[in-house]
Amino acid sequence: MASRLTLLTLLLLAGFLEPQDRASSNPNATSSSSWDPESLQEGSEGKIAVPDNSKMLFIESILEASSLPTTNSTTNSTTKITANTTDEPTTQPTIQPIQPTTQLPTDSPTQPTTGPFCPGPVTLCSDLESHSTEAMLGDALVDFSLKLYHAFSAMKKAETNMAFSPFSIASLLTQVLLGAGENTKTNLESVLSYPKDFTCVHQALKGFMTKGVTSVSQIFHSPDLVIRDTFVNASRTLYSSSPRVLSNDSDANLELINTWVAKNTNNKISQLLDSLPSDTRLVLLNAIYLSAKWKTTFDPKKTRMETFHFKNSIIKVPMMNSKKYPVAHFIDQTLKAKVGQLQLSHNLSLVILVPQNLKHHLEDIEQALSPSVFKAIMKKLEMSKFQPTLLALPRIKVTTSQDMLSIMEKLEFFDFSYDLNLCGLTEDPDLQVSAMQHQTVLELTETGVEAAAASAISVARTLLIFEVQQPFLFLLWDQQHKFPVFMGRVYDPRA
Repeated sequence: MASRLTLLTLLLLAGFLEPQDRASSNPNATSSSSWDPESLQEGSEGKIAVPDNSKMLFIESILEASSLPTTNSTTNSTTKITANTTDEPTTQPTIQPIQPTTQLPTDSPTQPTTGPFCPGPVTLCSDLESHSTEAMLGDALVDFSLKLYHAFSAMKKAETNMAFSPFSIASLLTQVLLGAGENTKTNLESVLSYPKDFTCVHQALKGFMTKGVTSVSQIFHSPDLVIRDTFVNASRTLYSSSPRVLSNDSDANLELINTWVAKNTNNKISQLLDSLPSDTRLVLLNAIYLSAKWKTTFDPKKTRMETFHFKNSIIKVPMMNSKKYPVAHFIDQTLKAKVGQLQLSHNLSLVILVPQNLKHHLEDIEQALSPSVFKAIMKKLEMSKFQPTLLALPRIKVTTSQDMLSIMEKLEFFDFSYDLNLCGLTEDPDLQVSAMQHQTVLELTETGVEAAAASAISVARTLLIFEVQQPFLFLLWDQQHKFPVFMGRVYDPRA
């Protein structure tokens, strides 16, 4: 069975709170109070508290909107404005900010802040809205995938294998977006190529799951870090998980997290983390597991050791062969590359871009692969027919582990290290990411359980050939929603 998977880990380290500012949580219930400036606090006398700066603008707007006489008196920080007329003195509005003595104490953990407004997690979208965002999300994931590919390629050593799941990384970052505020929200939207305030993205992303792909997210947090109820509820609804509390025992926490990882990656990754800092307060995990089979099975008896060009030498690798395998393929003159597509189960396909000949190199394809070129290639593949083809394809097995903090900085996203705002997730203002790890294991072999379609394909009069005998770029393509689930390159199939 061919299988691939990936897992991401995001650990966030928050600043130390004073004892009176701490709130506790437990594994079964995490909550905190949050303040929405649009729901203004009322005092015992029915007076409305408004920030000093905004009250004057608010009052001035009322006065300018009416040609009514006014009386303005100021005492200390309290302003009383009464607008009335001699004809109807009892029907005009009276605005009286609450006296400072009736406000909440400054050391109260539930005190409403006077800082910038932080919106809570988005509410559910209608089915019509979610459907209309699918094409927009697909385009965004394609753009984000290519950004990631170039960032990964720049961080990796030259002529080395790599694999990653843009869908998995986007899923994790989008869940972080659920609790992001101010600049962090704007910057995340930019990195992910989302339009501003893409409120339906969470439901649309959930709808992109296929039967062959399992993606799960989980939040672990320290006992002293309070997660907002609004985030807990939204996370449970949109990502099918509720935050789980860690203990004060680092070893027990490490075992808990690695056990969760192993369970959700079909035991392909049994130990993601070797250690966990004692001061870790928030851990965000996303795991993706893909299990797809060839629609047309390769015959293992026809797999043999054949030549593959690696750097300046020739090596022998196990090469899968078929004389009439259904392949949609063409030569792209812009990239000087052969482009081929092989069908997998669950409406997925393997797409390969390999240099047209030995005179051309994979690095040239990578540099020329812009979003517009990529989308044009995939559009042409959509219109290409699958035809019986003489195919030679090496087995694919790629394992990649990558520090994602360096990747995010390569994408010019620095919030995780310097200016993180997750006000929608927690009231703690001093969060900082200490580590973010992405691990991928991807493997394609000859086996498959679906019925072979070769018997229904007639032999082509002209022999078509698609041989992959030098370094190539690949992606696992979701044919329904039109985005890459996995992406990478292979320089040495033996690895």
